[in-house]
This record gives sequence, structure tokens and C-alpha cells, in this order.
Amino acid sequence: MAEALLLVTATSLVLTGAFGLTVWVRPVRPAEALVTFLTFLLSGIMLLTIVVGALLRYYEPIPLACGAGILAGVGLLCASAELRRHPGAFGRRLRVWTRRSLRGWAGRPLPLFLGLLALTAYGLRGWLGVRFPPTDWDGLMYHLVAPAQWAQTGAVDRSKEIIWSDTYPMGVESLAGWPLVFLGSTDYGVLYLLVGYLLAAVAIAGLARRLGAGRGFAVLAGLVFLLTPSVFAQAHTYYVDVQSAAFGLAALYVLAVLPGAARLSGRPGTVVTRKMLVLGAALGAAAGSKSSNLAVLGAVGVAAVAVVAYTARRHRLGFTPFLRSAPALVLPVVIVGGYWYLRTWLNYDNPFYPIAMIGFDGPGTVQNLVMGTNVPVELRGVPLPKQLWISWTRPFTDFQTPIYDIRVGGLGMAWLVVVLPLSIAGVLLWLGRLRHRLGVGAGILLLLGIAVSFGPSPAPWWGRYVLLGYGCLLAFCCLLMSRINRERRGPVRALDGALQFALASCTLLAVATGHLHIPINTSEAEDGAVVAERGGTPLTRLLPLSLAADRAGQVWPWTEFHALDQVPEGSAIALAEGNAQSLIMPLRGPRLQRDLVVVDPPRDLPHLVRQLREYQADYVLIDRAPVWDGIREELDRDPHFTFVTPLSGIAPRYGSAPLGRLYHLKPENLR
Repeated sequence: MAEALLLVTATSLVLTGAFGLTVWVRPVRPAEALVTFLTFLLSGIMLLTIVVGALLRYYEPIPLACGAGILAGVGLLCASAELRRHPGAFGRRLRVWTRRSLRGWAGRPLPLFLGLLALTAYGLRGWLGVRFPPTDWDGLMYHLVAPAQWAQTGAVDRSKEIIWSDTYPMGVESLAGWPLVFLGSTDYGVLYLLVGYLLAAVAIAGLARRLGAGRGFAVLAGLVFLLTPSVFAQAHTYYVDVQSAAFGLAALYVLAVLPGAARLSGRPGTVVTRKMLVLGAALGAAAGSKSSNLAVLGAVGVAAVAVVAYTARRHRLGFTPFLRSAPALVLPVVIVGGYWYLRTWLNYDNPFYPIAMIGFDGPGTVQNLVMGTNVPVELRGVPLPKQLWISWTRPFTDFQTPIYDIRVGGLGMAWLVVVLPLSIAGVLLWLGRLRHRLGVGAGILLLLGIAVSFGPSPAPWWGRYVLLGYGCLLAFCCLLMSRINRERRGPVRALDGALQFALASCTLLAVATGHLHIPINTSEAEDGAVVAERGGTPLTRLLPLSLAADRAGQVWPWTEFHALDQVPEGSAIALAEGNAQSLIMPLRGPRLQRDLVVVDPPRDLPHLVRQLREYQADYVLIDRAPVWDGIREELDRDPHFTFVTPLSGIAPRYGSAPLGRLYHLKPENLR
């Protein structure tokens, strides 16, 4: 109970700090206020993880709560300074925004329908994510491994159980780790990740509004994004693609509103500086989410220079805005995003390790190490245009595909039927409006987002890899739909109704079919055939199971690790660096019942025993990895060890099983 109360307190303090900074930034639009608040909220948790956990090395509940208190104090000081200068201004804006937001839903049945659909879909996914332990492959393999290790050791340090957890930027993982370090369990991690989904939707709606779409259609753009299969299918998992896209979209939106905010303010220079702080927080969080966002960082950084130059020239501010805003932009990028690359650079002499790129050596390229076996069989060796066509048309023939993290068709039926053709027409409409200077800046930024998303992507056919560009295209799509809706001629009104009906039908079909089977697999034999055919368990089976007291032990892969129940809580299991285990998190347990330590590849048995004594590890897990070849045959004969159980139930998607064998180092030999 005390841990939960401390978590609520620390989170409330971060919320307070984010709200105070939002007031200080002086947003003039509701979407701007929400994007600013959510950006500060999420980047604030990332910042606390780095400063308190990594630099001060106190990744523990009380120090993190104290750090949250300092953040709240800074936010309140900034807010009080702004409110003293403009008393009552923010409150008046808040009341106006509320009235406008409520009016924006009036007479708009399609956004209202999709809004209710989104609440239902994300309510279901959030419920399943909270009630069941993690079941997604990448989450169990490395996304949760690092924060669990930090919570175990009390510092944001090395996580050598698997190379990806020790080298990838871990910004989004720090969001999942926030409740984990307080509660010692993974129960509520997905709720903190869902905040990124809201950020993405609001940023898309704001960009569509700046482009010139009506308020209802701007909201529609954000809702369609949330109801895209490759988006909602990740909502109960620890994948980071949606959050990664959300921060990029937030950065684009901040730049899009900057000129207008400066124009409406009596102090344009101050507005530029404060907006650059929000932009820096968004770009730092983006870079700290995925290394592919470095393209977003570079492109948006150049665009920021252009936008600031335009604003400074328009308001005759000279060079001062550059001097004042540069630290506000650069410092959050360096701390929140750059830390992870510096850490990897110091440990591996390559900030992108294990990827070899831009002159840094590594074991392989993105195509070799990341894509490789992730490319579906039907797309291997196929030219890119054909890959795109196969992926984009798949929902027409396969309505039962529930797993959108790997399989093709992740953008759903609405993509090819409505979004792609209307977004292309929307771009043409926007180009025709350039002479009137309507939505020029927002349109340029949206095209930039499309370019950096689809262009550098190693797999543009893969829905979850291009969510940033897809969100930008939705803004153009809804611009055209908004323009058609304004016409009063009979044929155009009929077209408007047909397009809205098609979008609603395709979206409803995607949500309905995407929730028939959820990729959470149970241990029941009768579910096996359904899982093999459909890729998941029927939702009608999962909902009753989510209420069962023993639900945690009835879903994959935790069913494969029941043998570890005999290991006493608090025991430490040793792995060797370079092990072949695919799923690390189940070794610890959903409530971190067991510790993990990583030892050097043993030269011989005495070397292994010395390392186990040093790390106070009473168990060791060996597998088929070559690092164990020198002692593999001797362990069964050695009197220091007792064989406990095989752990060979989990195999990678491709390749051989790890052939794990757990051994217990006898207590008398630990001394």
C-alpha cells in the first residue's frame, strides 16, 4: 500500500510540474496546451530516470519521488511567474477551450462514433494489459529487461542480459519502468505507455487544424490514427513505435504553431524561447525512443532554424531569438535523448551498436540484424513496390489477422480505400491553396514528416515502422474531407456522405476483426488450434480469464516457466554474457521475484564458481550458446552443482531452442 501511495504521489508531482510548465509556455490553442502538457509529462519521467537513476545512481522510489517534487516546484515557480504577469489569462483560455471543444463534437456523428469506438478498444486493451503479465515478444526479450534490471540494482546501469537492452535508447522503457520501480511489478506499465497514444492523436488533430481542416475533421484524423490496426494492436504491449511517432508528431506540431503563437503574443521573443523548450523536450524524447528518430531530429532541427528565422524577421527581433532559444532547444535533446547514445558509445565505441552505420563498426547492418527473419516469407526477395502492394492490400483478403507487429496489412483496410487516395488529393488541394498562404507552414512540415518516415525506413511496408508519416498523411486526408463537407451542391454532399461512410465502415471492420482474437495465448489445449490458425485467443475467452485469481500463470510464456516456482524468492540466477535465451523477463518473474546477474563466459568450472560467489548467485542457467561449451559436459558431474530443471520450452521464432538447463550451486559452496 505504501509503495502504491508513493507512486501516486510521485506521478502527481510530475503532473503538477508538467502543468506548471504548460502554463508558463502560454499556449493559445487547446491542442497546443495538451501537446505541451503531455510532452512535458512524458519527457519529465524520462529526465528523472536519467538524472536521478543514471547520473545520481538512485533509481529507487524515494529519490525518484524527491526528483518529482523538484520538478513540480520548478513548474509551479514558472507558472506563478507567468500568472503574476498575466493574472487570470490561462483560466480564461481554459474556459474558452472547453466550450469550443464541446461545440466541436456537436453535429459531428462520425467523430463521436469513432471516439466511442476508441474508448472501447483502448479500454479493452488497457484492461488486458493490466490484468495479464506481459506477453509481447519484444517486451519480454528486451523492452522490460532494462528497467527490471535498474529496479533490481537501484541504478540505471548496464543491462547485459541481451545486447538490445544494453544498447538501444531506453526512453520509452523508462516510462514503463516508472511504476515498476515503485511497485516491483509490471502490472501498470502499459497505462503509462498509453499516454503516448493520446499525444499522437492530439498532435495529428492539431496539425490537421493548422493545415486548414475543420475542427470536427481534425479530431477525426486523430481518432482514425488511434483505430489503425498497427496502432491499437500495440496498446497492451511494451512496443515503442507509437510513442516514437508521437514525439515526432508533437515536434512537428510545436513548429507549426510557433509563428501564430508569436503573432498573438505581445512578447514574440519570449514565446520563441519557450516553444523551443517544448520542441527540445519532444525531440529529445523522440531520439531517446528509437534511433530511427535521429532522422526526425536532424530534419526538424533544420526546420526549427528556418521557422525561428522567419519569426525573428517578421517581428524584427534580430539575432536575439537564436541566442536565447538555442540552450532551450539543445539541452533537453542532449540530456533526454543524447544520454542513451553516449552510454552506448562509451561502452561499445559505437553510439548505434550493434548496428554498423555512418563509419561506426558493428556486427551488422539494420537489414542483417533487425530486419532479417522479421520480413514475412511472402515479402522476401520481392521488389519494394510489390512489397508495398502486398502489405497494403492484405486486409481485403485476410480479415482475421490480429498480429500487426510482424504481419503485413497493419495500416488496415481504410488505408487503401480512403486514406491514401484522399491524402494524395489533399496534398494537391494544399498545393492549390499556396497562393492564398493557407496552411503553408503546417503543410511543409507534414511533407517533411512523411519524407523522414517513409524515406529512411528499412521496411516502409511495415505499418508500425511508418506511423509518423501515416499520421501526417491523415492530416491531408481530413483536409480534403473537410473541404468537401463545406460544399452544398447535391453530388458533392453525396460524395461527402459516401466518404464518411466508407471511412467509418473500414475503421469499424478493422477494430472488430482486430479484437476477435488477441495475441495473448493461454495454456488451454482447446485454445491451441485457434492460436495456431488465428494468432491469438478469442476475446470472449480472455475476458473471463482476466478475472481469474491464477490468470498470471495461464498465459504464454509464463506457462513455460512454472518450473521456476520452486526457486525461492530473492534467489539470483546467473546468465553468461552472450547467452542464447530469447525471453529474459520470465526468468525474473512478473513481480521480480528473482534476480538476474550476468557473468563473463566461464573458462572452466572454478572460474564459474568464483563468479557466482562474487555475485552471490545461487543458480546458473546454461544453454546452447558457445560460451558454455567449455563446461557444459562437466556440470552434471561436478559436486558443487545440482541439476534443477530444463527450461527449453521457449524457442525463438526462427532457429533452434535455447536448450536451457538450470543448476543450483549448493549453499555450502557459495561461501
